[in-house]
Amino acid sequence: MLELMCLCYEGVSPERFAVDLVSKQYVILLFVKGTRRLVGFSTLRVARERLGSRTADLTYSGDTVIHPEFWGTKTLQSAFARFLLGMKLRHPFRPCLWLLLSGGYKTYLIMVNHLPHSFPNRRWTPDATRRSFLERISREWFGEHYDAARGIVRFGASHYRVRTGVAPIDAETAHRPDVAHFLAHNPGHGDGDELVCLAEFRWWDFARVLIRIALAQARLAPRTTLRPAGVRLLP
Repeated sequence: MLELMCLCYEGVSPERFAVDLVSKQYVILLFVKGTRRLVGFSTLRVARERLGSRTADLTYSGDTVIHPEFWGTKTLQSAFARFLLGMKLRHPFRPCLWLLLSGGYKTYLIMVNHLPHSFPNRRWTPDATRRSFLERISREWFGEHYDAARGIVRFGASHYRVRTGVAPIDAETAHRPDVAHFLAHNPGHGDGDELVCLAEFRWWDFARVLIRIALAQARLAPRTTLRPAGVRLLP
C-alpha cells in the first residue's frame, strides 16, 4: 500500500502513512484477478454524527489510490458504493453521508456527477443545516488544518500531494464547467490543498450509481482485470 502511494504521490513518509491508516476502521483492497498483486486501495473511517435533529452515518474516505495502469476501471467505485449500500440497508431511514477531501478534480467529478446532493456543487446549494454540519465536522476532525474561510484543508509541507505530471489539468479540461468550479474553490490543489466536500447517498442515488458503474464495466470488459478483496476491518 505504501509503495502504491509513493508511485502517485510525492512527500509520502511511512510515519505519516501509518498515522492515517491507524485512524481508519476499514480498507478496500483491489488485486489483479488471479494474482496477489495489489493495485489499489481506499481507507475508510465511519462515524455516527448528528445532522440537525437526526442521526446520520458518515463515511470519510482517507488515502485512496489506483495504479495508473488501471485508471478508468470502476471496480473501486463499485466496491465503495456497495459498502455504503450495506450501511444504508442496516439503517434505511438515516442519512448516509460521504465526507471527501478532494485534492484532485477526478474524485470531485465522481462525486458531483453521481450524487446530486453534494457540495460544493454548481448545480445544488445545501441548506444551512448541512453547511453547519460540514463546518462542525471539519473543525472537529481536522482542527488547525481546516481553513473555514476557503473551505479547504491544508496539512502542511509534510503532507503528500499528487506527483507532478500525474492527472494534470490541461486548458481544455480546465474549461469544463464542473472542473472550473473545482478550481475556483481549490486553486491551491497543486500545492496540496484539499477541498472539503460532503455528499448524501439516497436510495435512488444507489440505483443510479450501480447502474452507471455496471454499464461502464461492460464497456471496459476487456480491460477489467481487477477483483475487490471486499471491505476489510482494520485491526
